[in-house]
Amino acid sequence: MLFYQVKRGQHMPVIEQLGAFDPIPNQNNEKLVSLNLERIRHWIGNGANVSKPVEQLLGISGYFPVHPTTYMAAWRNRQAEENKEPEVEQQQQQAQSS
Repeated sequence: MLFYQVKRGQHMPVIEQLGAFDPIPNQNNEKLVSLNLERIRHWIGNGANVSKPVEQLLGISGYFPVHPTTYMAAWRNRQAEENKEPEVEQQQQQAQSS
């Protein structure tokens, strides 16, 4: 699956593929991304616009500063996990007492 392409316009053919994303987790439960940072630097230096999702991905990879929405998503995920833990503990206690 391609995630970042340089195009001349919305309906124009792709000029260059700058990375790839494998959405299927590997044996370590990791989703893999490859980036050609040299070519990304080249295109940004020549005035290419970076979309918000690509900006977030480049922030996670360390190429850009981390995007604020990435921090917000991480905070929400931590809150959801913390809220799940008491429910799981209650279910375990109920199962043990039964």
